[in-house]
Amino acid sequence: LAIAAAVSIGAGTAPQQQQRQAQAQQQQQQLKQATLQHQRQQTTQMGTISNLLGGARTSQAELVEYLIHSGLVKSSRVADALRAVDRGKYVNHAYASRTDAYQDHPLVIGDGQTISAPHMHAICLELLEGHLAPGARVLDVGSGSGYLSAAMAKMVAPDGFVLGIEKVPELVVHALAALQAANPELLSAEGGHELLRIVHGNALSDMLADEAPFNAIHVGAAADELHQALLDKLAPGGRMVVPVGPHYSYQVLMAVDKDSSGAVTTEALMDVGYVPLTRPSEYEDGTL
Repeated sequence: LAIAAAVSIGAGTAPQQQQRQAQAQQQQQQLKQATLQHQRQQTTQMGTISNLLGGARTSQAELVEYLIHSGLVKSSRVADALRAVDRGKYVNHAYASRTDAYQDHPLVIGDGQTISAPHMHAICLELLEGHLAPGARVLDVGSGSGYLSAAMAKMVAPDGFVLGIEKVPELVVHALAALQAANPELLSAEGGHELLRIVHGNALSDMLADEAPFNAIHVGAAADELHQALLDKLAPGGRMVVPVGPHYSYQVLMAVDKDSSGAVTTEALMDVGYVPLTRPSEYEDGTL
């Protein structure tokens, strides 16, 4: 869930404009508080449902075993990566407890963003597994908590590279702190090699202009179209997994493959629901 408000500031005298700006800021703050309260309620409800469906797992090891027994994790490489990255250390404990982290539902991490449910992370890692070989270059758009970026870094180590891009600067700070506490080995550049980098920005801007193509691209936000800017950065032989569809509705998870000649094919996989992937010129809700 992501909610944003755009308030129009009309023409008028300087005091009138200041008054309107103050009112707009107050409305935005009230909306933010209401959104946070709603997100906390959602987390509680999702946790209750998960427990009724057999949740109440208390460790990352139990979560991974659940994903294996559910048939969602098939590759030993995916299982090993997930065992090495503890979801409980990446969730925002202002919104969810550590125990909540091991249940199979999305969780609020702040600023209108969520960390996807574990089954979605498992599905995406399995879809990309063949392209997450050691030495591969990976792009994670909407890296959020940093959890999936860390798991992918484990898979492409020791000489691969994962670039996580997150549009919310506060989430970048939180992700880097979580990585430093939980998996600092991913941030250390041993022998001068950088394995994982998470930065603030918008992947649909020109920030990727100087980046070499990526063997695997994961998009963790709903794209209203297959953006050419991302297709251009998919290497020949690479794969992108991206939810495509309207914002604040259901989307279709797509596997996008580029062959050695540069031809692109797509496959619709399943219905999903993600927060929006916004262009640099858009507000949070996708409007201009």
